[in-house]
Amino acid sequence: MDKQDRLNFKLGAKQQVTTNFKFYLLLSILWLALQWIGGSMYARDMNWVARINEENGMGLNGFFSFAGLFFLVAAMLRMGARLTMIDLDRGKATLDNPIQRSFALFDKGQYFLGWIFISILVGIFTFLWSLLLVFPGIIKAYAYSQAFYIYRDAYDRGEQMSALQAITASRRLMDGNKSFLFIMDLSYILWFLLVSITFNIAGLFVYPYYDMARAKFYNQLVVRQQDQPGATKFTDESQHED
Repeated sequence: MDKQDRLNFKLGAKQQVTTNFKFYLLLSILWLALQWIGGSMYARDMNWVARINEENGMGLNGFFSFAGLFFLVAAMLRMGARLTMIDLDRGKATLDNPIQRSFALFDKGQYFLGWIFISILVGIFTFLWSLLLVFPGIIKAYAYSQAFYIYRDAYDRGEQMSALQAITASRRLMDGNKSFLFIMDLSYILWFLLVSITFNIAGLFVYPYYDMARAKFYNQLVVRQQDQPGATKFTDESQHED
């Protein structure tokens, strides 16, 4: 992939979100609201809770668990929105029932379980690589970034795939593409700055725009991988994450 591909992903995503803004807003509004609530709770109450816990000889685990619940549910709903965007880009979904579609992660129990296991393993692997230096952790985070999408596609095809196999498949799929995605993410810095200075109001457009561009990136990765002669199947068990 090259610079033109990156521009095409972003332009296509911007056009889709702009043209159907109400749909994408409603698709993303629940996770955005939960994330905002969790962030507001953390910023407002952290010092107060810390003082109370210090007086009582307690840690902050209870607060972090409660605040973290909002972020966890937000992450689940965001994944549902991202799955919907992938399907929309493939022409497999229609622009209706946006709120309902934000719960796509829960459409099948295997989706949810796969997401949980993959998220845990990716978190562990990324943390361990980060112990070496920050950069290896960042590189591996990008290498593992497509794992759940690969897992979900395999399940929909009726193929058996473990969380570890999905992570390995993502690592292979992202070989040579990590820097492309990293640069695309960097190109959104000014957009995310706009979100910050508008107190997250701009995020109502920016986050769906960003997620749609990433959906297009994944779909194109899959298409190009399938077009390669002798392409390795995602379910190949000959390689494992190290």
